[in-house]
Amino acid sequence: MKRGTEIAVLVVAVAIVVAFGWSARGTDSTYSTFDTGPNGYEALYNVLAAEGVAVSRLTQPLGLMASGTRVFAVTKPFAYDRVDAKRLETFVKNGGVVVAFGEKGDKRDDGLPPRTVRLNVLAYRNVALERDPGAAATAYAALAGHGPVVFDEHVHGYDTERSMWSVFPAPVRIACWMLLAALLLALIGTNVRFAPALPVLPPGDRDSSDYIASMAQLLRRARAPHVAYERKDHV
Repeated sequence: MKRGTEIAVLVVAVAIVVAFGWSARGTDSTYSTFDTGPNGYEALYNVLAAEGVAVSRLTQPLGLMASGTRVFAVTKPFAYDRVDAKRLETFVKNGGVVVAFGEKGDKRDDGLPPRTVRLNVLAYRNVALERDPGAAATAYAALAGHGPVVFDEHVHGYDTERSMWSVFPAPVRIACWMLLAALLLALIGTNVRFAPALPVLPPGDRDSSDYIASMAQLLRRARAPHVAYERKDHV
């Protein structure tokens, strides 16, 4: 593979990676407190922290939630199984508060207790709070004043036992694999021979003129042409 072809392949691969990243920029923004995109909840999380609310994130299964938690907050999507639903019911019976940021129709089989405080998930996104910062007051009223607040990030794929690769969106993974394939092709093209080697022709027969020319070149490089003249005088 020629060098120009290798560079072209790499340029195309990088362009594809950038295109995937740009296209996934808005569509893959989720209602996560880690997310800085338009749908993310990082702004609300930071506002609560700035107002002195003890907020933290749950990046483990629900059964490992800290015992001191008093408010459990979860953003769409959420669908807890029977075991976790039972845990949340017990949590509420013991005085805990569950706050769910969702949409209409999320009540059906979502595993949340009947007394769950439900808020509109669209009203507290980063882009929504940028337009109307005062909307955070409603969420603050539902979350603050009850004790430590935990946002469930495990439902969004964040897990302390998982690798960073596992939480990458699918388009980003595909783009990374394509870039890796392009680099691999470039390495193969540089180091693997696909054509037969050219035979090395043996040197032809030399005569006395070759010897004289070689000695003359040697003397010139040694800056000693006078040696040839002195030698000639003695012959």
